[in-house]
Parts: sequence; structure tokens; C-alpha cells
Amino acid sequence: MDKFVFRNLEDAPCYKVTNAFCPEGYFVNSTIFGDEATQKVIGDWPRNPEENPNFHYVHRTTLPVGGEVHEHPHVGNEQFYLVMEGEAEITLCGNKFPAKPWTLALIRSGGSHGIRNTGNTPLVYLCVETGLSSQAKAADDQAGAEHE
Repeated sequence: MDKFVFRNLEDAPCYKVTNAFCPEGYFVNSTIFGDEATQKVIGDWPRNPEENPNFHYVHRTTLPVGGEVHEHPHVGNEQFYLVMEGEAEITLCGNKFPAKPWTLALIRSGGSHGIRNTGNTPLVYLCVETGLSSQAKAADDQAGAEHE
């Protein structure tokens, strides 16, 4: 296994993601790194080249004016949004927060999040997902057992 991964945004597969909560019916992702079923493969572009499944993906997402990714839960992974351009409202476990460039919002396993473009220009953000460390997975499993 290589000791590093290097990608340019210009080389990243870019594709539309169907979303009924966007005016055009979709938003745009560029998968800088990842292995998702929806990821388009261009030429011999590899899917996630990692043998360690702890690092899932990095997307650059462009959400149109008025677009939204509804609040949704995450279980068994962690994810963060990093706003790069535009203005947003980020929902974390039902709480709403205004966001501008260089705002970071992290959701841990068992929580929920969503994002809405509140500005007059497209919202551009990174969405990064990782698996859980063995320590976090043990805590997540314990929390799940306590709720059963």
C-alpha cells in the first residue's frame, strides 16, 4: 500500500446528485477521494485506494441557491462539513447554526445533520466522512446497547 494519496480537484469525478430539495432537482459533487456506489469512474480512476476502510470520502459539494440537504442521521461513521464559499444554515441534532466560509460542523455517530444554502450564490463546502476508531466504535456499540 502506498504511504500517501494525492488528488487534484481537476481530476475528480464530477456528477449530479438527485435531490428534490434543490430548485433544479440536484446538487453537484466532485469526489476528490472516496468509494461510493454513486461515484462515477472515469478511465482508470481508482475508487478508494485505501486498504484501511476508516477514511471513507472527501466531496466538494456545490449546493444551488435555495438548495438543501435535509437533516439525516449518521450511525457508524463521523462526518464534517467545511464551508468554503457562500452562506448556510447548518442543522446539528435539531439545532440550527448560521455558517460562513471556514465554518466547520462535525457530527458524531448517533447524531444528525443537514445544510441549507441561505445565500444569494452557490454554497460550496467539503463533506468528509470517516469511520470510527476502535475506541469510538466501542462507545458507539455501548450506547446502542443501552438504547435497546
